[in-house]
This record gives sequence, structure tokens and C-alpha cells, in this order.
Amino acid sequence: MDHEHNRMGFGWCVFYWDGRVMGVVMFAKWGLYMVREAEAVGAKEALSWIKERGWGRVVLETDAQVVTRAVAMNENISPFGSIIQEIRELLHELPMVAFRFVQRRDNGMAHLLAKKALSYIGEDRLEFFDCISRFLSGSLCNRISR
Repeated sequence: MDHEHNRMGFGWCVFYWDGRVMGVVMFAKWGLYMVREAEAVGAKEALSWIKERGWGRVVLETDAQVVTRAVAMNENISPFGSIIQEIRELLHELPMVAFRFVQRRDNGMAHLLAKKALSYIGEDRLEFFDCISRFLSGSLCNRISR
């Protein structure tokens, strides 16, 4: 969250099944949500992106335990609940996509991407699939060493 400029950053990493990085996506949105709504919007955006690409077998990992639980428990707390309902609908349309919670320490690259997204103007998604930016190299090395 960038309170000074009224923006939120989002980002995710795409890995092959063996842990190699396939690519990264990041973008920013104008406005500020409560943390749980922002986390839910990030998950919804990632699922929409997966659907747009036509990918079937995917594991979406998030460190937002409140979002993971709300999706699993069929909670509906507005406006959070309306975002959760959109996530459930996307997961229904993507039956081979798993949605699971991971510890924040295992999701550092996504946080780095979200923070970096705030340095770009506009709301277009930045996607890096042919080459990965240098600012990610340290995070990639940390992930590979685990």
C-alpha cells in the first residue's frame, strides 16, 4: 500500500512444476482498500489472469490466510464477501486450479513484485516472461536455496 499516492501494488510469480521461474506479473491500482480486501482482490486478479491465459492445472498460493479460509468456508462478509464470491466463481470455472495458503516467508517474491509495481505509473499489467528483471535475482536465489 502506498498511502501517500493512494495506490496499491499487486504481483505474482509463475513457476514451473519443478520450481523454476516461468515469469512474473505486477501492476498497481488506484485507491486503498482494507488489507483483507486488497489481498482478496489480488487473488481474484491472479485467477482472472490464469483464466485469460487458458491455463488449467495451476496451484495458486497466497499468504492471505483470511482469504483462503473465507473461500473454503463459504463466508460472505460484505464488501469482502463479494470479492470472495468472485474468487469462488472463478475457481468453479477453473476446476483444476488449487487455491492454498502458504506462510508469508514463502511468498516474498509476490510482496517484492507488489512493492515494485508501485513505482510504475498506470494500471497496466507488467509481465516478464522472456527475461526476469535484475531486481528479482536475490529473491530467486533465496527461493532456490530452500
